[in-house]
Amino acid sequence: MSDELQKPNNNSITNGHGRYQFIPDYTFETEHQGSDNLDPQKIVTLLLRYKWLILFFMIAGGAGAWFYAGTLTPTYESTGTMLIRSDNASNEELSQIISRTTGFGARTTLINELQVLQSRQFTEQVAKMLIEEDPGDINEFPLLWTEDEETGEISRASLGNVTSRIMSGISFQQVDTDADVVQITFTSTSPREAAKVINLVMERYVENSTRQSRIAAEKTAEFLKQEREKLKAQLEASEQKLERYMDSTGMVKMDQQASNIVARRAETEAELQRVNLELKNVEQAITINEDQLENVKPGLSDQFSEAIGPKIRNMQEELAQYERERTLIVANNPDVLERDPLPSRIQFLDKQIARLKSEIKDMSEQLFTENDIFMGMDSQVRAEMVSGIQERLIDLRIEKNQLESQRAALQQNKEEMDSDFKALPEGMMELEKLQRDVRINEELYLNVSRQYADMSIWEQSQFGYARIIDPAQDPYFPVSPNKKLFLIFGLMIGGIVAGGFIAVREFKDNTVKDVEQLRTTYLPTLSLTVIPSLDKLSSKSSKSFTNGEGLIPKEMVMLRDRSSLIAESIRRLKNNITYQNGNTPPKTIAITSPEKGDGKSTVAANLGVAFAEEGYKTLIIGADFRRPKLGKYFGLNDEAGLSDYLNGKIPVVQLIQDTDLESLKVITAGRETERPEIIGSSLTFKQFLKKMENTFDVIIIDTPPFGIISDSTALLKDAENTIVVAKHRKTNKGMLLRTIEELGRIQANVSGIVLNDFNHRKEVSHYYGEGYYQALYSNYESYLK
Repeated sequence: MSDELQKPNNNSITNGHGRYQFIPDYTFETEHQGSDNLDPQKIVTLLLRYKWLILFFMIAGGAGAWFYAGTLTPTYESTGTMLIRSDNASNEELSQIISRTTGFGARTTLINELQVLQSRQFTEQVAKMLIEEDPGDINEFPLLWTEDEETGEISRASLGNVTSRIMSGISFQQVDTDADVVQITFTSTSPREAAKVINLVMERYVENSTRQSRIAAEKTAEFLKQEREKLKAQLEASEQKLERYMDSTGMVKMDQQASNIVARRAETEAELQRVNLELKNVEQAITINEDQLENVKPGLSDQFSEAIGPKIRNMQEELAQYERERTLIVANNPDVLERDPLPSRIQFLDKQIARLKSEIKDMSEQLFTENDIFMGMDSQVRAEMVSGIQERLIDLRIEKNQLESQRAALQQNKEEMDSDFKALPEGMMELEKLQRDVRINEELYLNVSRQYADMSIWEQSQFGYARIIDPAQDPYFPVSPNKKLFLIFGLMIGGIVAGGFIAVREFKDNTVKDVEQLRTTYLPTLSLTVIPSLDKLSSKSSKSFTNGEGLIPKEMVMLRDRSSLIAESIRRLKNNITYQNGNTPPKTIAITSPEKGDGKSTVAANLGVAFAEEGYKTLIIGADFRRPKLGKYFGLNDEAGLSDYLNGKIPVVQLIQDTDLESLKVITAGRETERPEIIGSSLTFKQFLKKMENTFDVIIIDTPPFGIISDSTALLKDAENTIVVAKHRKTNKGMLLRTIEELGRIQANVSGIVLNDFNHRKEVSHYYGEGYYQALYSNYESYLK
């Protein structure tokens, strides 16, 4: 060989080649260099090779996930939708009266009602309804039951526990920002419970809203009724006074000038009465809103009375001015902040900004507190609630100030008119005064009577500002566990496990499995012949030996099926050996292998048939005395063989046996010998081999596996040609390279490698892939037809 074969040191064990590695003294570069790295084609090849294993793991993972999901407690989800109208009063005047009278108003905002729905107080009302109704057992309504962790005893849950469980399982969501529709969702292990809780929530809320609306309307109607009765009594009294005065004086009419003065004065007084009534309503609304602030935090209304809100806004404006001034100074003087110490004005501004921020924070914290009524509402929601009440108070106080100013103006106007009125004759003034009282009381009475009639009708038509759109239904299928999602995860996990298994197996597999790497990287100077696996042997009728006993075994493809692709591969091996040696084959061809079971005896037997078919006088010698197989392959008796001849037990005439081919003779290994390791190197065997070389054209020697047994060292050294047989996916790569290395050391003429029992489906690289073999088999078989 032209290459030097070296035994590596411990530091050369790399690239996963195992214990032994063949290290050539050349640099070999081809397009296949670096094939150790997985490219897409190799990945696809591996996936196709292990497709059934991957499928098994994925099915196992999917089935396991599916059954595991079946062991989990299913959770059901039910939904319902409800409309919450933001404006429930069609009559704007009645809405304002209700708002001033009760402080609640007929108007509501969806965000506030969502907070009411999420509050603990409302949820507790729903829990009470559920407990009082007692709809079913623990399987249908697990909310109502609890299990003792120590004793396992099951008992009824407390109101607090039921409330907390409902709050943890329920959710509210506005369907669309432009719609006043709320979607309510509840999850439970019981489908009936999931629907029941939602329906109770919606029913309770509709009842609360209806009751609240009717209470507000009822209070307003009662207030208007009382005002109407007072005005009626005042009207009747004023009419009686007018009637008595007219009877006693006989005056029934006054002149035009006096009538105009009296009419203007009466209008002013009527307007003044109206303003006083509105002012009274506004003051009552202010009191109610301040009471609501007291519910949020005691003393909060006093804080607003002390103008905490305006104080905060004033401080924020002052803070903004200081920050604006500081920003302008820094912008006009970029290096001012680098001075040490800072300018006095900057220091003053920093102190003022820090002071204002601290004061704003302290004053803001005074507006909020924790209260059981508002559990379920976060601080932001409470802040929004307080802010809303504050805005209403500000609006009411502004309106109060406007009414007080209007009342003062009307009072001043009335006083001016009183001076003109006093100039009238005394009797006429008294008559006008009585007529004016009658007109004022009549107008007020009629106005309040109309409002009272409208409110009475509106009160009876009130059904709240909530309406159920879609009640919740018992769900048929659970939302969790999602078996489809579990199945997908199971398949993914199965695929990942399969990938890991394949990666570990391929990493640990150091057998000869990559033909491309073997051909181009490790043994580039040696010819490589690939012999397909016997499973590609066509199923023809078995044949029997003529000069031997029994049926021809399937390993003897050259005798059983000469037209098969395997037989063609043997003939290619024969041609490679022949034309590497010139035009004639070498006299002695030694067949060896790194390990047992690599198929060297099969290759030797079929190769001998191939040479004999071309007319070469061929002799096959079985020199593997430990595991002889040639006799079985040719149906010959293995009891009288080479070991017997060398020990002088039989003559040469009994040694050489005939086969079914006239040009092919076989010498079997013979009986077992006590010292097989010395037979191959004995002088008698060398002399016998020389005689055979004079008689036969080709002598093929089946030697023991040189990778593990050194019996055949002398034979391999003296043979003109040596062929090493390795088995695909069985022979250790390190053993193969070590065997070739050892053969180089004894100067054996290794001319080629035979990769036996090759299965392209187990090939790692794409050198011999599915496409190659599909084309090869189809073309070969079609050519033979």
